[in-house]
Amino acid sequence: MFVDSSVILNAIFETQLTELARKVIESNEPKITSDTVIDEVYLVVLKKVLLPESRSTRGLKRLLKKDVKAREKAGELLALVLGSIHAMGIVVVGDAKWDAVGELVSEYGLLSHDVRILATAIEYGCERLATLDDDFKVVKDLVKLVPGNG
Repeated sequence: MFVDSSVILNAIFETQLTELARKVIESNEPKITSDTVIDEVYLVVLKKVLLPESRSTRGLKRLLKKDVKAREKAGELLALVLGSIHAMGIVVVGDAKWDAVGELVSEYGLLSHDVRILATAIEYGCERLATLDDDFKVVKDLVKLVPGNG
């Protein structure tokens, strides 16, 4: 099963979807994710922790450029993200090649990260995509969406 960032983030941060996310994480099914998902998770964690009031990418860039303590915290947060993913039993794999991504974006009209996630799931033979993101509903003919939100 391929695990999307929405599941990982809702498992890390307490939300109304945390229980669903934890059920997916606790399943006995082998789980993988990709570098793109880690990128998404890490950016959200950085914004939530370092800029809880605004969560703007531009503001985060300014903060990291000028604040040494923020940069140190960013390094700690990356270690926390990677450790959390490892503790969830999720194996990180490399992303799909861009040619596969191009074919899927033409077919389904997903944005770059979502289509790359889909292409990676397909490349690694995942029949199931764990997501709490409605954007993937358009691909439910390619992969089964869990926890059944498609």
